[in-house]
Amino acid sequence: MTNLSIDRSPEQLAEELRGLEHVDWPAVWAGPPNPGQALDDWCALFGWKPTSAERVLTVRSTTGQSIALWPAQEATWAPIKQLSWTSWDMWADYTSENDAVLAHAAATWGAYVAAARPVLGEPAFAGGWDDPALPELAHDQHWLPRGLRLKDMDPYRMAVWRESGPEGRITVLAVSLGAALEPGELRSARINVRCYPPEAV
Repeated sequence: MTNLSIDRSPEQLAEELRGLEHVDWPAVWAGPPNPGQALDDWCALFGWKPTSAERVLTVRSTTGQSIALWPAQEATWAPIKQLSWTSWDMWADYTSENDAVLAHAAATWGAYVAAARPVLGEPAFAGGWDDPALPELAHDQHWLPRGLRLKDMDPYRMAVWRESGPEGRITVLAVSLGAALEPGELRSARINVRCYPPEAV
């Protein structure tokens, strides 16, 4: 039987995305202050509460979602290159379930894209790992280079929404599989939401 460790509903995803609509993105990309009252006040501007202030700042949103803010460079908090969270995570207990994990991932991703459309609009791209129109990044590989992507089928599915201008962001909803399976290995799949500064693609 397959196992789900994270299973946010499409409605919850839409609520999480709506919660980001009024975020001051230039302030987010500039990065947080050091831990302490200043960090608490900075997080409160976005309705967040800091939950961990190690190498990567993690916060809890008003919807209860845990969000990670990834710095552009190690050993510093600013600027931020990516904000991300995981909405769905499944793995197989037996190799006979590997295909079922892929089917569940594709179906859930499709439901998530449908739920995101009323919030984010029509995606600039929505498709699979083998779609020739899948965007290739100019720098800072946010997903696998083309050769590895085709070998690993990763991202297995991806949708991209682009907002231009200083207040904009790039939102990516992707099914990640990891490296191609060796014989006898168990399949796992994770659906992540990632937000990048508008100049990232």
